[in-house]
This record gives sequence, structure tokens and C-alpha cells, in this order.
Amino acid sequence: MPAFGFELEYAKSARSACKQCKEKIEKDALRIGLKVLVDAGSDDAEARKKAHAMESSKWHHEGCFPKIKGKAWFRQHLPEDLDSITGFDSLKEEDQEKVRLLLKSCRGEEVEQPEKVEETPKGSKRKADAEQKSTKKSKFFTNQENESSALSAAEQKSIETVKVELAKKNVAALGAMLAKNGLPKSGRKEELLDRVAEAKALGVPPSCPLCEKVKLRFSKVTGSYSCPGFFDDEAKHFKKCKGPGDGAQLARTSWQELGA
Repeated sequence: MPAFGFELEYAKSARSACKQCKEKIEKDALRIGLKVLVDAGSDDAEARKKAHAMESSKWHHEGCFPKIKGKAWFRQHLPEDLDSITGFDSLKEEDQEKVRLLLKSCRGEEVEQPEKVEETPKGSKRKADAEQKSTKKSKFFTNQENESSALSAAEQKSIETVKVELAKKNVAALGAMLAKNGLPKSGRKEELLDRVAEAKALGVPPSCPLCEKVKLRFSKVTGSYSCPGFFDDEAKHFKKCKGPGDGAQLARTSWQELGA
């Protein structure tokens, strides 16, 4: 039975494609690699070449990784000790936690807090169960929609209007729109849709004035900006940034439509 190895890293460029969805993996995005480990001790050149090809990591978006195999396969092959996965210790703390929850989800383990089940009138239990199922979300992918928001009611309505307009767009189309505006285009469709809707309704977030490498990340809960950090090509590792810095003058820019 073949053995499998796993690898975690921030994409060094935007050249690699996800083996699951076939879309490009954006530079600096967290990606997960899977490779088949083989014995390359043979003296046969062709065998060594084949072994090397098998040991090359096949990269995936973090959101696509759970789709590549079934839960039984993940339970059998995913390591329990995450520190044994190549690159895990080089990730930011929040990404380490994200990976921890993701791999638990891959194994079919519960990753959300138990929900209190309320009694419903007789005859309406089936409807209540259906509604609960449709709204229940894994903690790993939970967004901030139920938390307090720093946005005004008008701004929230504007964002929701854009989301409805673009709901039928596919991942490739949403990614192209984000790339046109210099925004990250990796992630699940729901994440891309949220990103497009916010930037189109409120304006494109400004670039970090401290590192000048990436667009700032906006928190709808606090109304503040933060820098997500970037991959340094010269140092060959991910760098954190404390931007935008105190007193920085920040202003969103106009959304650019494709073809403009």
C-alpha cells in the first residue's frame, strides 16, 4: 500500500493550479500539497524518474482539499500530529488553527459547538429541522454575518444587493473580477462573492502603506483595516506586516469593471 505525504505552504507564485478545481492558486495563498511516497532505490533511470514524479506535491486550494478524497481515506492517511506535516510550523497562528479545523472536518470529526435544540410545536418539527439544516454551518467556514457590524444598514443592504446580482457567477468569473482590482482571488465561491460584493459596494480597499505589497483586509465587525502579510520572494518565506500603522490616511478606490 502506498504511503502519502502532506505539505503546507504559501504559494510562491500564481503559476500553480489546484488539482481539484483546475483554477490558479494565487500568490501568497495558503495551499495544501499531497504526494505519493515511493521507494526510489532502484538503479533503473526510468524507475527513478517515475518515482520523482510521484513524489512531486499536487497542490490544492485549502477549500478544495476536502473534496479530493472521502472521509475514510482521510482518517486512514492524515497524520494526527500536525507538526509532522511539512511546513505547518511555518504558517501564521491563525492559518495553523484553520488547517487544524480543516483536517478535522476532512476526517468527519465535529468541528462546531453543540447547538441547543428547541422544542417545536407538533407538526412543524420537519420544517424546523429543514430550516436548521439549511442554516447550520461548520465553524471552519463560519462568517461574521451574525455578529455586530461596523457597517451602516445602507452599506449592508448595498453589499447584499450586489451578492444577489452576482450569485450566478462562477468561481472563474469572480476571480477575474477580483484580479482586475488587485484583490486575492483564492478561496471558496462564498468567500469570493463576499469579497467582490464588499469592494463593489463600498470601494476597493487601499494597499498597505507600510509594506506596499498587498491590499489591506477590512473587518466588518470592527470597521478597521489590517495587513494580511505577504510572501517575500527574496527571503523565501512569509512575512507579517503591522500595517497600516497609526494615523495612516486610508481611502477606498473605485471598483473597476472587467473590460474597462
